[in-house]
Amino acid sequence: MSQTTTDLKDDLKKGLDHLRTLRDEVRVKLHLAGMDAKAEWNKLEPHLFEVEQAAKEVSESSHRAVTEAVAKLKKLRESL
Repeated sequence: MSQTTTDLKDDLKKGLDHLRTLRDEVRVKLHLAGMDAKAEWNKLEPHLFEVEQAAKEVSESSHRAVTEAVAKLKKLRESL
């Protein structure tokens, strides 16, 4: 093999190693992000039921609770 082919082979190996490292890092980050999103949902979901029940009584506090719950749910959606 010529020096150029050897250099190209080494560069390809380094590039593939870097590609694999990045792939594994992205997989871990996606997994952790999924776990974080599930944890946030598990905290938020019971609260949403409570807000729905409170909204049966028309009041300023139920209106505020619905508005806050919508904002929290939008924030979670945007983080996904």
